[in-house]
Amino acid sequence: MNPAAVIKERFERNHISKSVAKIGRDSGNPTVLIATVEPEIREGLSSLLETLSVNAMWVASVADVRTLIGKEKIAACLCGFWLQDGTYREVIRTLRRERIEIPAIIVSAPACPHEYGEYLAALNIGVFDFLRFPYQRSDFERILESAIDRECPSTQIQA
Repeated sequence: MNPAAVIKERFERNHISKSVAKIGRDSGNPTVLIATVEPEIREGLSSLLETLSVNAMWVASVADVRTLIGKEKIAACLCGFWLQDGTYREVIRTLRRERIEIPAIIVSAPACPHEYGEYLAALNIGVFDFLRFPYQRSDFERILESAIDRECPSTQIQA
């Protein structure tokens, strides 16, 4: 079965909202955009984000990413491999085409193969970093803080 079809079926089965979900909006905290349809990524990142002082905005499509990057000040983007209407590659192309310097971090799902080639391919198209499942809190915080510091040097996240 096509990987995109599997993701779409899983997405529909788990009834993740197709609209943008905002968590813990605080104007003093950096905003992190998370683009994924994978429930495992959502659960894993939710638990890691709970203790950090960031605003999380959850989306499920490349179209939502396109809409938000023009309206919101986003410090970093965490992106799963598959979205409703494309992949992380379309997200990166959109950021580059619009000349928006938001650091993008690719997040693998449990079912994703751990291929070094995919990591290199992502870096070659402009990805800031790659967070591999299973997520380690220390790796996540280091990568996210580096991305946010790159975008907003005066802003730091608090654990």
